[in-house]
Amino acid sequence: MTATPSLSAPPAAPAVRPSPWREVAVFLGTTAGLLTVTTSVASAADADVAHVDQAPPLVQALLFGQALIPLLAAVVARLVTAGTLRRPGWGFRRTSWRSLGTAWLWGLLPTLAAGGLLWATGLAGVASDGLTPTVALGLTVLVLPYVVLALAEDVGWRGLLVQRLAEVAGPRTVVLVSGLAWSMFHWPLVLFLGGSPAGVPVPFALLCLTVGTTSLGAVLASMQLRWGIWPGVLAHAVLNALLYHVLAPLTADSGPTEWFSTETGLMGAVTLLLTALAWWRIAPLRRSPDGGTVAG
Repeated sequence: MTATPSLSAPPAAPAVRPSPWREVAVFLGTTAGLLTVTTSVASAADADVAHVDQAPPLVQALLFGQALIPLLAAVVARLVTAGTLRRPGWGFRRTSWRSLGTAWLWGLLPTLAAGGLLWATGLAGVASDGLTPTVALGLTVLVLPYVVLALAEDVGWRGLLVQRLAEVAGPRTVVLVSGLAWSMFHWPLVLFLGGSPAGVPVPFALLCLTVGTTSLGAVLASMQLRWGIWPGVLAHAVLNALLYHVLAPLTADSGPTEWFSTETGLMGAVTLLLTALAWWRIAPLRRSPDGGTVAG
């Protein structure tokens, strides 16, 4: 009796990993499109980010909803290029308490340094009537809402853009492209929606915003590649909560204050740049053997 040969299934073809550059292009294009639409509607309604509460409800929703644009764009880019949200990864993984503590401190230090220098040099006054229980909450409980907002941004800018660039580009490209793209995402607020303080030239405010945001993005990119997404999200949230609930109520205008304070001020840009340079020396990124970028 002749044995019947067994029929084995052909080996499965290896999964084709989508091109990082294609996914990056779809992400940036979708982000730009959504940002253009929401900014155009808000600008047509004469919205001013300094007085968002006075805008019509739809415009308020669009302005606050801009924080969700990177998340939506990341989802679109992943589905278009990979057909699934599961792979490649976003950087969601367990992280140590030590890395979270380091991220928390880093979110505090450059922002507190900027505020302290403003007060010490007389470029800003201290508003003693702003010392309320909210200030303490700004360092603790009030960080939580900003974690949600920071996560929506960081899934796109770090979870997708940094992760994918790091597969094919060196450290400087990863840091500069992701940081500049993130800063440009905020440009419409200054250019079209009143984000430049009264009396401060728009080019100056835009330069300070770009330097500060790109510097912050460099550190968050390093945290992403070193520890995953959560430490960077925490640092981002702590910095925002500190700006709006601690420094803002404690800072009094002494004349030149608007040129030096907030996200569009010179002092914040300088302190963020210096701390980013220090972080780069302490925790550098390096080029991997395959031409990408990994934590050093």
